[in-house]
Amino acid sequence: MMKQYFFRVILVGMIVLSSCSDDELFESESKQLFCLPEKAYVLAEQERSAILIMNAENRQIVWSWDPVSARIPYAYLGWFVNPSEVKPVFNNHYILMTASGGAVALIRLRDHKVMFYAQAGTNPHSAEILPDGNIVVANSTGHELCTFVTDTVNIPGRVANRLRLGNAHNAVWDKERKLLYATATVKDANGENVTALFGFSYNEDSKNPKLIGQKRLYTFEKDNGGHDLYPVYGEANQLWLTTEQHVWKYDVITNSPSLMYDEKSVKSISNSSDGVIMLKPTQEWWAEGLIDDQCQPLFQLQGARIYKGRWMTNNTFSYPEVHEFRLMNE
Repeated sequence: MMKQYFFRVILVGMIVLSSCSDDELFESESKQLFCLPEKAYVLAEQERSAILIMNAENRQIVWSWDPVSARIPYAYLGWFVNPSEVKPVFNNHYILMTASGGAVALIRLRDHKVMFYAQAGTNPHSAEILPDGNIVVANSTGHELCTFVTDTVNIPGRVANRLRLGNAHNAVWDKERKLLYATATVKDANGENVTALFGFSYNEDSKNPKLIGQKRLYTFEKDNGGHDLYPVYGEANQLWLTTEQHVWKYDVITNSPSLMYDEKSVKSISNSSDGVIMLKPTQEWWAEGLIDDQCQPLFQLQGARIYKGRWMTNNTFSYPEVHEFRLMNE
């Protein structure tokens, strides 16, 4: 019988990204060393179905990935149409992405290698790493959360379990409370659509990952279309949440929101010590650049269709202190 190999997470001390060290020198496809800038954005660029990293100081693109250059088999290229999520994970050494064509993928920065990819379903909008390295994906049109075993040898991967969740657009793991947060569209007492935040436990079965114990935590009585959910950098226990009407901060201890910005249809939001960045569409669902918290443009990539943009920062809310992956014999 053929032996299987899986991704396993090795827990070590946290690496803080400040200046270029040996851990931050990545070898590009052209065999030149790539140094991740101290301040950088990662972008989901739909015009070329690409993932881009931009130096936030000089606005230069310093890293890019696309499925053709990555030699994704032709039969699967359609999965990667319209990237819809870009999350820096594992100390900024990997990007977790989804695409509206159905893909979820984990990409290693240093060599552009696709460590794992799969067809997640109908119109995935976000994904998250579970504590054992497995992956959960939010399918908006498919109205479900899907879990995957992150097998880095037998790819494409396959869905392990599905959980129904209306208009699922996001997923964030809370390592302290051992909960996965995700929003859904529900009906209020008048039959109107509103956004509710749910919490889920994880069965911690690495071979059969499943979300369990669904619990509604909060209902946004006048807001609909929950979209981006993301940890607030530098503020413990706080999540960003965008809806069709507003941008909120949500306190996971008190289960209460605070209205932050009266901005409609923000597709993504994140912050660092250098401020807040948002993607607010200027045409249909995309824009050529990001804006700050005063709605001032930060840059413009002419002809681009950017759907989400995030700071490249260490996410201590969701992930353990992870240095590297190993392929281990199961």
